[in-house]
Amino acid sequence: MNQVDLLNNFIVEGFEWQSWVIVGVMVATFVVQLLYRLLLYGRIASHRNPTSSPEAEELGVSVIVPLFEADFGFLNERLPVLLAQKHKHYEVVLVNVTGDEEFGEQVKLLKITNPMLTSTVLRADPLFPITTKMALNVGIKAARYDNLIFTMPECMPRSERWAEMFARAFVGHDVVLGYTSLMPFKGLWNRLVRLANMEISARWIADGVVGHPWRGVISNLGFTKKAYYAARGFNFLNLNMGEDDLFVMKIASRDNTALTMGGPATMNQRVWGGYGWWREFRLSHAPTHRYYPLRARLLTAVELWSRVLFFVAVVMAALFLPLTCKIVAGSALVLRGVVVMLVAARTARRLSEKAPLVVYPLYDLVSPLLEALLWIKRIVARRHTWRSKNT
Repeated sequence: MNQVDLLNNFIVEGFEWQSWVIVGVMVATFVVQLLYRLLLYGRIASHRNPTSSPEAEELGVSVIVPLFEADFGFLNERLPVLLAQKHKHYEVVLVNVTGDEEFGEQVKLLKITNPMLTSTVLRADPLFPITTKMALNVGIKAARYDNLIFTMPECMPRSERWAEMFARAFVGHDVVLGYTSLMPFKGLWNRLVRLANMEISARWIADGVVGHPWRGVISNLGFTKKAYYAARGFNFLNLNMGEDDLFVMKIASRDNTALTMGGPATMNQRVWGGYGWWREFRLSHAPTHRYYPLRARLLTAVELWSRVLFFVAVVMAALFLPLTCKIVAGSALVLRGVVVMLVAARTARRLSEKAPLVVYPLYDLVSPLLEALLWIKRIVARRHTWRSKNT
């Protein structure tokens, strides 16, 4: 009996159709996972930021920060870093919606010693809440320069060259996307949350790198007044949100968008807790998800479902299939784990993210479950998102 006959006998005697389903699912999802990591996430590490130029050095930028609470920590710790930027032509525009008189007086005192600081006040009305879009709209109108950078009071640039990095990216572009890192906090959940933030950001950053920009975060985002007014501002959709992701989706294209990431371009965001805080943060942005491009939603779903099916197929192979298949399943599991870890490490290095990769295997395993729980929570607790006539 030749080798072909032996192989056929082995297949017929050792496998039922269920076994072929398990093997087929395992192989297909293994290939999908490797392609996703190598061809999409893997492109992030090779991205190069725009370089310095005389035009960039002379480019004026306005940093806009909306303030909805009297955060004295922002004035004492984070605002000084914004004011200490090394770029030649820049200003910081504070939109004060706090209504706190003491806070307002401190802002006025800071303006005396910091000529690059501008502030404007919006009086809150309990019957007519002021949205982030409204506050940003006021800041845009008050800005001196045409190139606008946006951030939030709980965030702090990692470097005094942050504004300079954005100015470089603005040369020849109307939209600039930056990365926001979460600050370290005690506990395992903080480590998992920081990895989740990196992975979720990597999805839209990778899309931007390959020429399909569709999302940015308001904590580290830039666009020009020209792009803003050409899109008729934030006045779109029946939502009181979307000033970051949905607006970027509206104005960004392959030709007019640049990405700046890593080192001095990174923004650090304060973390207020563990998983509970992260869940509420994600849920607050949930109403915009259904407006994301079909390509982005499909890629996210394919990655998550293929990962789940791969893990299930490996477990089924280990429990029910012959020894040869057990060895193949274990080898596939190890190889995928090595590739995923290597790509995650390269991505973290490129984003200057000090992510705790030692717990990445745990995150890799439990994140599909956490995403499923979050999806259920979105359905059960839909957030009310009204639209103001003046947004």
